Amino acid sequence: MNKRNNFQRYLFRTEYEGTAYGGWQRQHNAPSIQEEIENAFATVVRSPCRIVGAGRTDAGVHARRQAAHIDLKTGIDTRKLRFSVNSILPPDIHVYDLKSVSPEFHARYDATKRSYRYYLNSENHPLVRNRTWTVVHKVNWQKTSRSVSALCGAHDFSAFCSSGCGTENMVCTVSKASLTFHNDGYIFCIEADRFLYKMVRSIVGTLVDVGRGKIRRSLAAVLRSRDRNTAGQTAPSKGLVLHDVLYPEEL
Repeated sequence: MNKRNNFQRYLFRTEYEGTAYGGWQRQHNAPSIQEEIENAFATVVRSPCRIVGAGRTDAGVHARRQAAHIDLKTGIDTRKLRFSVNSILPPDIHVYDLKSVSPEFHARYDATKRSYRYYLNSENHPLVRNRTWTVVHKVNWQKTSRSVSALCGAHDFSAFCSSGCGTENMVCTVSKASLTFHNDGYIFCIEADRFLYKMVRSIVGTLVDVGRGKIRRSLAAVLRSRDRNTAGQTAPSKGLVLHDVLYPEEL
């Protein structure tokens, strides 16, 4: 955290199409969203920049309202800065809503909720093939839709956490969850205080396997088991979108 008087902390949002990237976080073996944005800011302000995101997204995952903060010198024209940064960024990444915040603000730790959306289709639609999962199997979508409510509340989500999770706390509080029909496809929406590694994709894959009859247990029973072996497949990353990151109104 930078408390020097000549620096100001800024919060911004970014939308990106994650197909070409190894995920949000900087890494040695693949391009990342973080690297592209940091490099763009550094080019404009002519100084090394570090951004802190509200969370990570995996390779191929997209975002609509990812949040991040950055420390920059005071007196910056945010409108011109945003325009200049976006002129450097590749067309699949865009920065917006750049605004000053308290020096104590933290994009990750001050977030109260995060929401994801997962897009599924029953037929191939080439125009959105990088942003939806085409499920070719016959699925009882009404059955899967009815089971989604079991996710709401505070639960141990061990059954939906992939190996390499890296946390001992498996409890997440889900405030909203739904599966709705939209434009010849389905959208799974979920909002929670936190998410485990590949949790949303594991839930979606399990929902599809329950709807196919491949898993005989209910979604609620899988959740109660706390055993990843009882859950279904991990859905592809391309259908997942980090939809929003929420903060207290006073921030």
